[in-house]
Amino acid sequence: MSILSPHSPPFRMTTSMPSPGDLVRLSPLVRRITQDNPSMFTGAGTNTHLVGERRIFILDPGPRNELHFQRIVEAVGDAAVEAVIPTHHHPDHWPLAPLLAERFRAPMLGFAAWGDYRPDRTVADGEVLDSGELRLRALHTPGHAPDHLCYLLLDDETLFSGDHVMGWSTTVIAPPGGNLNDYLASLAKLAAMRFRVMFPAHGLPIAEPYARIEELRAHREERTRQALAALAAGLERIPEMVASIYADVDSRLHGAAGWSLRAHLDALVEQGRVRVKEAATDPLAVRYELVR
Repeated sequence: MSILSPHSPPFRMTTSMPSPGDLVRLSPLVRRITQDNPSMFTGAGTNTHLVGERRIFILDPGPRNELHFQRIVEAVGDAAVEAVIPTHHHPDHWPLAPLLAERFRAPMLGFAAWGDYRPDRTVADGEVLDSGELRLRALHTPGHAPDHLCYLLLDDETLFSGDHVMGWSTTVIAPPGGNLNDYLASLAKLAAMRFRVMFPAHGLPIAEPYARIEELRAHREERTRQALAALAAGLERIPEMVASIYADVDSRLHGAAGWSLRAHLDALVEQGRVRVKEAATDPLAVRYELVR
């Protein structure tokens, strides 16, 4: 996934994971600074993208961190900041945004408020943010989170994919905020659009975005087949299904796998292919069965 289509414009792809703190130019209009907040869910850290040269949009500033704040301020220099834009409300994406918005006297934008995350202005699906230097189209892509937005840089066909599509990992879909049916619909929405490269909020740029979208769709389809097979074999609860389906996965990851499997089961219930046989307050104690 490190080679562009021969029809794509010139693009310099790096092969190592982002290095926190480094200011990296990804294209004539885009620079990246990765925050030093590595984890099993964030990879090397949250990628903050500075979009524009003289009139800048700051995407995904990440959690509060004084050093990252200063690096962003230095990278902006004497340019104007049009807006600070987290892609969604998860805490590895937005808490630094209000501080940057205050520093640059710019609005914080987002799809909707969620808990302490309260954008100064909401952005509608399809809305174009025009700085006079470039144009960003907001694309509502729920699934990972109900308020998730991707942004298409219309001026050079670049998609900022947030957590919706990443190259280094599959996207976590954890109920109740995560919804697999919404996620798959959002993947299909992106697959029908035109862009040449994806810049995700974690990990490296994705130079073959349509291949990655198809890979993620096929992965989810396979996990759904495995869930149906487990139910057909008489397994009814999430822990016993995880032990079977994820037998080759480190047991330390089985907790996260359980949340992912629950998303698949919820999707199948929504589709009318599976039903809850016995409800429980603890999601791990719920019993499921196939609809015959």
